[in-house]
Formats: sequence, C-alpha cells, structure tokens
Amino acid sequence: MATFNIRPSDLLLDRVLNPTRDADIGGARPADIIEACGIIPDFFAAACCSTSEPLTLDIIAAGMDDAYQFGGFCYPFGGSLNHDGVYQSEHDMDHDLPPLACFTFEGFECFVYQYGITAIRDRATREAKIARFD
Repeated sequence: MATFNIRPSDLLLDRVLNPTRDADIGGARPADIIEACGIIPDFFAAACCSTSEPLTLDIIAAGMDDAYQFGGFCYPFGGSLNHDGVYQSEHDMDHDLPPLACFTFEGFECFVYQYGITAIRDRATREAKIARFD
C-alpha cells in the first residue's frame, strides 16, 4: 500500500515555483525547491485559515509568528520587494534575491527566498512584510 504525505499548504495554497524564472533556480528539481521552502508555506496556510476575522497583513504576520514560535515578523527585515517579488535588501552589498517560490491565498502572497528569508504581501495594496524564518 502506498503512503502519500499531503501537507495543508499543498491543499490550501496556490504555488508557483521559481516565479521569476531565475536561471540559477531554474536548474533545481521541483522537489528540491519545495524542500528548500521547508514548512514556511504551512505557517502561511495556518495563519490564513486560523482566524475568523477578515485577513490583513498584520493578522497573517501574527499568525505566522505564532505558528513559528521563534521570531519571524516580530523582527522585521528592511528592504523591499519589486513588482515580481524579488527581495531587494536595504544593504548595498547584498544581492537581490529572486523567490524560490510564491504561495498565494486569496489576496495575499508569501514569497520564500534562500536563507529562510520570507515576505508576505497584500496583492491589492502592495504592502509587504519581510523577515527570516530559519
């Protein structure tokens, strides 16, 4: 008998791997990209589905922090996201990071980058929060 492991994020979220079609990420197998994202998508799914209040960026950030239990958005990163979701650090020496994957739920996006850097963004307002979930 076969066993299938299905994570909540696999059922609840839309997922796009390597959404910017970055050449460095493009050679990775889909399973490797999914593994590199770890359980961050599950934190995002839990935060989006565990409230009866209308979703906001602050509610999602708080929900992800509660699920993670080790920081997260309570220790925000500076920088910004461009239109495509590429993370641009506030430090000139840092390279831009293309997202490994983008997960969406209703009007919100969750981008996962190398090093556990994670961003959530409201698709309507383009407001974003960036932190590390390592």
